[in-house]
Amino acid sequence: MSRKLILTPYEHGFLAALHHVINESELGKNDIPVDIPHLLLSALTMAGVDNIQSSSIPSNTETKLITKIDSQTFSEEWSECSSKIRTITEKYISEKSSEETKEAVRNVSHRISQLFYAMQTNSGILTFSPLNRIDNKEVLPLELIYPIDILYSSVQTRNANLPIVKLDLEKKEFKRLIDILESKEFSYYKEAQSEIELNKNLTIKTVKLIEKAGKDLYTKNSKILNLRENLIKAIPLSSKVIDLFFGKLPGMLTEHSGKILTDYLKLNKTIPIYNCDSMLTELVNYRLKKINPSK
Repeated sequence: MSRKLILTPYEHGFLAALHHVINESELGKNDIPVDIPHLLLSALTMAGVDNIQSSSIPSNTETKLITKIDSQTFSEEWSECSSKIRTITEKYISEKSSEETKEAVRNVSHRISQLFYAMQTNSGILTFSPLNRIDNKEVLPLELIYPIDILYSSVQTRNANLPIVKLDLEKKEFKRLIDILESKEFSYYKEAQSEIELNKNLTIKTVKLIEKAGKDLYTKNSKILNLRENLIKAIPLSSKVIDLFFGKLPGMLTEHSGKILTDYLKLNKTIPIYNCDSMLTELVNYRLKKINPSK
């Protein structure tokens, strides 16, 4: 089963900014540059993602993990989806609005666009910060923040020990990573990961299945993989969540979501969430330790 993920212009911008902080600031100016997009894509690939929808290949990378991108189709579809949402949410911004309000509304608009596009294309959602954190939440109108709060409170989370690629993996070992992705152990692990989407709820049984396959994969490839506690997250679009979230959206947004929701419900699936904040924290700590080994 193919698992898709979208990289919007927002994620591209975040990765470019992170490259500057990690590789061009005091953190890394005297060290070997870290290929951040490659690390991210390695983590996503290890989570079973095999199809990236994006407007382009991320900058500042030599990764070979992206072989083909249908940029024109994605750009047109994402532009149409996000512009419709933006047209509706921008009514909450006026000339008198503060910069904090404008930025908060744009962030919420992006998150709603991500959700609708993920449903429309049967894709997962990528985040770089805790999903329930909304900056300057207090300046947002209730009719925007209330449905978002409902949606995020429904997110199912389970702890699991999962294999990840080591941060200090040398370039000469990248070939070994490709070999892993072609192994039967990874095939079993990817199949187990797909259970997240194929069920309405994120069950303990599913998590144990993923952990077992992940441990087998790690055991055979411990030289380039670590086993680390991670969070598995998914949005279950149950009838309760649908009634609460979509019922509380502003009228025009509800109208826009109607067909998307109807088509997605026929799939009877959840939306996987790929939260990379822990990986980014580890990357920053890795750089800090190299600068100050005693800390």
